[in-house]
Amino acid sequence: MSRHANTGRKLSRNTSHRKALLDNLIRAVILEESIRTTTPKAKEARRVVERVITKAKANTLAARRNVHKTVRDQAALAKLFETIGPRFKARPGGYTRIIHTQNRLGDNAPMSILELVEKSEKAAPEQKASPEKKGEEKKTEAASSKQGAGEKKAAKQKKPKADEGEKKE
Repeated sequence: MSRHANTGRKLSRNTSHRKALLDNLIRAVILEESIRTTTPKAKEARRVVERVITKAKANTLAARRNVHKTVRDQAALAKLFETIGPRFKARPGGYTRIIHTQNRLGDNAPMSILELVEKSEKAAPEQKASPEKKGEEKKTEAASSKQGAGEKKAAKQKKPKADEGEKKE
């Protein structure tokens, strides 16, 4: 029997397991915007994610209901239609990229990062975190200076020990 018009990888799983796996991968890509998985899984998830984002760009009730068949998580659905869909409004396709990484250590499986091409505005919170890091650096410098003082005491303690060793000889 031929495989005519049977597209997609089976990923060594039965139908229900494969659908659940892809639904979870799609949900993770929408919520996290970047996931690390095996290359065949990433390629299969990419097909569905691209279709879902294209439907989300329309932002209609019918589109939301169609996407809800695949993305059952309300938080992911909300993020998809409120942030991701409008972000890719001008882009005609190609919303994701696959970056190949090193093979997995245990079984040498080819690994990849599946991520959205346009990242969200997460850079602003990281910049706010940097002044806190500076404060932490000051604390660590103060702690290291205290340790430096402790090292001086330790050096002073070593001298009497050396004197005791000379007395024994």
